[in-house]
Amino acid sequence: MPTQFKYRALSADGTPRRGVITAENTEQVVEYLASQKFVPVKISPVTKKLSFSFLGFFTRADYENLIVFTNNLATMYRSGIPLLKALSIIRVGPLTGRFNHAIQQIKYSVQSGKSLSEAMAEFDDIFSRVYRNSIAAGEESGRLEDILDELSQMMEKEMELSRQVRSGLRYPVIVLIVIALAFVVLMTYVIPRFLQFYSSFGAELPLPTKIFIATSNFFTQYWALVLAVLIALAIGFKKLVSHEKGKLWVDRQLLKLPVFGSLILKSNVARFSMMFRILFRAGLPIIQSLHILADSVNNSVVSGEINKLEDAFRRGSDSDLMNESFEHFPDLAKQMMAIGLETGALERMLNEVGIFYSKEVQYTSRHLTAILEPILTMVVAVFVLIMALAIFLPMWNLIKVFNAG
Repeated sequence: MPTQFKYRALSADGTPRRGVITAENTEQVVEYLASQKFVPVKISPVTKKLSFSFLGFFTRADYENLIVFTNNLATMYRSGIPLLKALSIIRVGPLTGRFNHAIQQIKYSVQSGKSLSEAMAEFDDIFSRVYRNSIAAGEESGRLEDILDELSQMMEKEMELSRQVRSGLRYPVIVLIVIALAFVVLMTYVIPRFLQFYSSFGAELPLPTKIFIATSNFFTQYWALVLAVLIALAIGFKKLVSHEKGKLWVDRQLLKLPVFGSLILKSNVARFSMMFRILFRAGLPIIQSLHILADSVNNSVVSGEINKLEDAFRRGSDSDLMNESFEHFPDLAKQMMAIGLETGALERMLNEVGIFYSKEVQYTSRHLTAILEPILTMVVAVFVLIMALAIFLPMWNLIKVFNAG
């Protein structure tokens, strides 16, 4: 199976060269470097970096710049401007930013004889594998202009989905943050003041107040320990998701969450369908496309489902996808893909699947506040009730003390 290798080499004039290419083994990489008259210094396989993302979307700071770059390149290519000249003209964001630096380096690589996709491979943190393979297929088929347009539209849809989901999450996140801040203020400032007031009268404190006071004393005396535990948990979680089995467990638990699990799955299916359509339209074989997509999805559970699809196609059971066992992949998506394969309209069906699940994500995101509002209201009500009992119940005891006096 083809693997990506990164290399360091020296050209004939001693200039250092770096890059990433896809090959079956290191021998093929050496042969490629020899054909370019490069002397290899170091060759190593590209290890897949496991990154955690709540929704599985790509979270690159350069994503908006990438959309602008793709639009500009498509426009110039359509206008008949040569690639090298287009790369010399296009500037995205700050002139001294790393994206413009990448464009300049890509121009130099193309000038030295590399294809556009090969030059982009040197900046795999900006240009994803799906993006580069789509560009490579467009270059081979002579349909680079169409592929650039498709990529631009796909990325804009993906970014819009991501924005809508973040917009839907904003309200519940703000409510939870306010509750957390109120709890901290209550524990560190309010409760100690009330404790001094109540203790001066020698009144018997009710159980809720005693619990709050004990909690407050713990936080004020052992705040450093609490902070250390929180930091340790954050580091532990980061290490957990950096390992394949740990990330698989976390991603599986995320999909079990009410409301959010469905949102995560639908957003990933929408994104998968849009990217699959791009690769298929570019002319890549289905099995190769699925292999690329499995490595491009951040949610490892969804990635495993895509691997199952790839295995089904390898076994030649592409016409009977509905009999394949999938834990999470929606039956509707499988059914539409199977129909597309049988009728020769896979591209159209993938487009329909992408549109359908994109609308599902948009609907859920828009109504997320309404869905979560009863739960959040209950959480706030319980918090206020406990706080009120802890603060105001002792006042009744004080009234009894005053009456007795």
